[in-house]
Amino acid sequence: MNRQNNDLTAERELMQRCVAGDRQAFTTLYSYYAPLLYKVIYPLTNRSREDTEEIIQELFVKIWDKRDRMLTIRSFRPFIFRLARNRVIDWYRKRESINDYQAFYSDHGEQEGNRLEDDLLFEEYYSIAMEAIAKLPPRQRQIFHLRHTADLSLAEVADTLQISIHGVKKQLYEATRFVRDYLQRHGDWTLLLLLYFFCF
Repeated sequence: MNRQNNDLTAERELMQRCVAGDRQAFTTLYSYYAPLLYKVIYPLTNRSREDTEEIIQELFVKIWDKRDRMLTIRSFRPFIFRLARNRVIDWYRKRESINDYQAFYSDHGEQEGNRLEDDLLFEEYYSIAMEAIAKLPPRQRQIFHLRHTADLSLAEVADTLQISIHGVKKQLYEATRFVRDYLQRHGDWTLLLLLYFFCF
């Protein structure tokens, strides 16, 4: 426990230095988290090294440009993984349509067919997750979106909705548990693990 607290303290010191414009502190955070992000993002980009590196680079540029937000972050890890999740979803949305992939496959054979299958699987699993979120009670759905889509801190969600942080935590816990259970019931849990970990 003490080690964990010490790590969080050291990390917060790095974030505070980043807010002050310390590029060396930012490089330290990048050097630690970039490899972790790579391991998660790489399989989701159909094992594209170029796309994975581009997503990570864009992510850290955005964080540096808006580094003042670090003042409200308790732990950098959940913060950066939420941002990375949104970047990957944006990456998928910007890809060519499924019909374009099918046309491309007809010209380029089985290898591209495998890529199309991977894309379809992601779309299917993402659709299941969206179904689960849509079934949440209105208040839980609102809190879930503010936290995971708008990327607000717990304190910011509480302030926006004029409720206690404890209330936000309780509602968020119940919403997350429902989404997790829904994924378990409606999909291949082994294949959904990565998507669940990354998106929620």
